[in-house]
Amino acid sequence: MKLGEILKYYNTIKYLRPVQVLSRVKRSLPTFRKRSHTLDLPLRTPVNKVQPYLNKPASYLGNGEFSFLNRRVTVSTKADWNASAIPKLWLYNLHYHDCLSSNTTSSVIKEDLITRWMNDNPIEQGNGWEPYPLSLRIVNWIKWFLNGGEPSEAALASLARQVVSLSEQIEYHLLGNHLFANTKAVFFAGCFFRGKEADKWLALAQRLLVQEIPEQFLADGGHFELSTTYHATLTEDLLDIINMVLSYNLDIPSEWNKAASKALTWMDVMTRPDGLAPLFNDAAYGVSPDFEQLKAYGNKLGLQPASRETSEAIMDLPESGYFRFDGANYSFWGDAGQIGPDYIPGHAHCDMLGFELYAKGKPVVVDTGTSTYELCARRHHERSTAAHNTVQVGAHEQSEIWSAFRVARRARIVSRKHDQKSMVATCRYFGRKSLTHTRRFVFNHHRITLEDIIEGRDADSVSIARFHMHPDVTPVLDGDSVIADDLEFNFSNATKIVVADYYYSPEFNKLRLAQAIEVEFENTLITDIRL
Repeated sequence: MKLGEILKYYNTIKYLRPVQVLSRVKRSLPTFRKRSHTLDLPLRTPVNKVQPYLNKPASYLGNGEFSFLNRRVTVSTKADWNASAIPKLWLYNLHYHDCLSSNTTSSVIKEDLITRWMNDNPIEQGNGWEPYPLSLRIVNWIKWFLNGGEPSEAALASLARQVVSLSEQIEYHLLGNHLFANTKAVFFAGCFFRGKEADKWLALAQRLLVQEIPEQFLADGGHFELSTTYHATLTEDLLDIINMVLSYNLDIPSEWNKAASKALTWMDVMTRPDGLAPLFNDAAYGVSPDFEQLKAYGNKLGLQPASRETSEAIMDLPESGYFRFDGANYSFWGDAGQIGPDYIPGHAHCDMLGFELYAKGKPVVVDTGTSTYELCARRHHERSTAAHNTVQVGAHEQSEIWSAFRVARRARIVSRKHDQKSMVATCRYFGRKSLTHTRRFVFNHHRITLEDIIEGRDADSVSIARFHMHPDVTPVLDGDSVIADDLEFNFSNATKIVVADYYYSPEFNKLRLAQAIEVEFENTLITDIRL
């Protein structure tokens, strides 16, 4: 292994927490699980009515036909559940069983799915027995059983065995949203079943929740991995947990309700007028609930987001780093925050000082999105600096992204301040203490001004600011300006302006051809957006 590779691994590993390192070592050792171990556990009876869970898409169509992530596949043999030709994320979805929470999927199809899965997936074999799919499936089975599904003895025995398996492989090596999903599943099982084993699960889950809720939900309400999609998913998780607490009449720390309310408020701030969220970091539409769904769910549990101010002033989310400004006919979201938690940056992109713009009733400047988690050139590009509405200096990346979910050396926000109508922040590129990008955002009634300042660049490197237009917006170059439908982008100090094609990725496995404005400059660029 070359020195550069060694340093890349070192600069990735050094941020891990001790529990992650120890857990990875433990997971590499041979395991001796008792595969024949079964449990015949009685069930607890809920004290109060379980509130309806969020409705999910009808992803199982019957007769072995499944549809996830814009891809439809027929699963007809045992081998198909783990087919090597199918992307891992699709296979994971196959084992989640979200359709058990679908209002349009019949009970017959749901029962068929559970029976098929039990027959085709032997204990501890295949994707379905990995901890993350285990976690989601355990929750989905319990949700259905609590909402009118009639579990067979075989299904209850399988469910208990799945919980045993999960409890033996909690994802301490990853932490973050994976650990939260594990914890939620064990919590659900501890509530649903009764007996000494169930009490152990419940105690473990409660201990982890007391630890992880304040760790993962920031003071401003955002989920600490800084993805709008994962924030929505984890907020639903937290609401589901509170639903179970209320149903089984358990004691709940007041902080859990406060965290849920703040999470709803955060999502309100981060939701566009069309009901969608900006696609910051790993984010895609169609895989998590939207704000209105979560707000309605929270209301049923007695939780509401705090009212959001509508005055023309910056709404800052300081711990997350995001901010919003609403003008006369536009809404703007900017990212002036860090890359995310150092010990789990797997869903982070090189998007510091990027933004999205929604104007005159439609999205105009958009994040390019996420179409895949597979290790490939497309995945690397979607995480790169060039794929975001920020400035790239030469061929340098803001952070040292590699593999599908790895980050070695990281960019840092080294200064950040704002008043009512302006935000200014400075990003320092990884490994280059002298290379910084400062962006000043200034907001007025019908106008946005961006001032980009690059310091410490190589003499021969060119700075490029990119503005990715939504596919429904057509930018037309006109001298030092670009007309984007009924918006005008004016550039000062530009050395070259081009309109280039790119692919917008609003959903997994979906690419739409669109156009981006690419502006070359040396040290300073002023962008004036007139609305």
